[in-house]
Amino acid sequence: MRTLAAATLAALTIAQPLRAETATVTFTVVDNADPTEVEEATTVFINGRLVATFVLNAEHLTDEKRIIIPQARSYDYALCGRVTVRGPDGKNVTHVLDDGATLKDVNGRRFEALAGAEFTVFYLAERNGIWGPDIPLGYPEAPADIHRTHVCDIPTA
Repeated sequence: MRTLAAATLAALTIAQPLRAETATVTFTVVDNADPTEVEEATTVFINGRLVATFVLNAEHLTDEKRIIIPQARSYDYALCGRVTVRGPDGKNVTHVLDDGATLKDVNGRRFEALAGAEFTVFYLAERNGIWGPDIPLGYPEAPADIHRTHVCDIPTA
């Protein structure tokens, strides 16, 4: 025979979900082909987890992904892949993406995958009204904490 306390505890245990829901954040990442791009394949990792893949070419110039990830204090990202551009001499040049930085407060925001320094630096940022001699209108500089991630390295034996 169960006591009232044991019956109440059993009822509460059954009513409780087995696992608490994890809080999430949602944001958007957009990738647009540069006019000089021939093709691009980029993967986006957030806190070590693959969250998006972009493949751009002459037939597919833009793509947008909605990202839903667990809420965290900060979001370390890595951009991996390759982008091929047509150089001024008409020859194709391929650049490797392996850059990352840290984002904060991502919920509800819209980030663009951007390239700087003649396709040698890749980062996520929001378009804004910042401009200057080396910054086209609406494209901010790369974040101060940008670095090579080595997330994209392929191990060789």
